[in-house]
Amino acid sequence: MKKGIVFAVIAILMVMGLVTISIIEIEEVPVIKVKAEVTVTDGKPSVEIANVEQEAVNPLQSPRGSSTAGFPSVDALAIINNTKISYWAAKDYHGNGTYDFVIGFSKSAAPRQGDMVKVIVKVVDEKARTRARDVKVILWE
Repeated sequence: MKKGIVFAVIAILMVMGLVTISIIEIEEVPVIKVKAEVTVTDGKPSVEIANVEQEAVNPLQSPRGSSTAGFPSVDALAIINNTKISYWAAKDYHGNGTYDFVIGFSKSAAPRQGDMVKVIVKVVDEKARTRARDVKVILWE
């Protein structure tokens, strides 16, 4: 009988916690969504940043570290005011195609309104040498 009461109390506390969390507004964090197009001509890749969008998302939806993708890869990162660096986003390289990234930031590197943000996308080979690169600069709104 005591086990049943303990279980019921724990279940009630969990439900109350979930309700409380859903009521509390969680402050959103900045991310950058990047779409890059890679084309390979005569065995040489080229990359073009097709789209860069800044967004604010729930902290649970933001990347919390750099990618663990191996080489070869397509990599993306952001540099804020030439001093702070975002987390590193990477996808396995598969040749021609569209590569979508979500770039996250640590609290100490998060961009603020008016910051200059340089977005860099690179194609790197199996020895981590850069084979193609594109850069787009935006002002954070």
